[in-house]
Amino acid sequence: MKRIHLVSGVVFLAIFAITGQYMLRGLALPDQAMDAQRMMYRASHMYILFVAALNAVVGCYWSARADKLNYVLQVAGSWMLILSQPVLLYAFATEPQVLSSGREFTLLGCVLVLAGVLLSVAASVRIRRASVGTVSEGAG
Repeated sequence: MKRIHLVSGVVFLAIFAITGQYMLRGLALPDQAMDAQRMMYRASHMYILFVAALNAVVGCYWSARADKLNYVLQVAGSWMLILSQPVLLYAFATEPQVLSSGREFTLLGCVLVLAGVLLSVAASVRIRRASVGTVSEGAG
């Protein structure tokens, strides 16, 4: 998982740079006429940066947990973070073009990030509680 996070994070950081160049050079929007569409592209562009950086950082620090439940929580959270990247890229490619106010794919990508982070935090809290219990039992 560590390598998948790190590689996908770096790849999506490169995609962030490419989407930035696309917005700068290839996106033909009149200066003032399409402000809503331009803002949707920019927001989607920043979501790509956010999720790519998050995955790269998780890839730097990820370590498998020994406890089965913590490992399952951690891996499930990791896959949610990883899968949020293509979802948010798809949102960048499709949602601004139709000016959809619902932004279903952006919402899905953000929910995947939130769920992935919460599952990772839950695994970490369980580990800390177990280690505190072990230390206090040893002290008594």
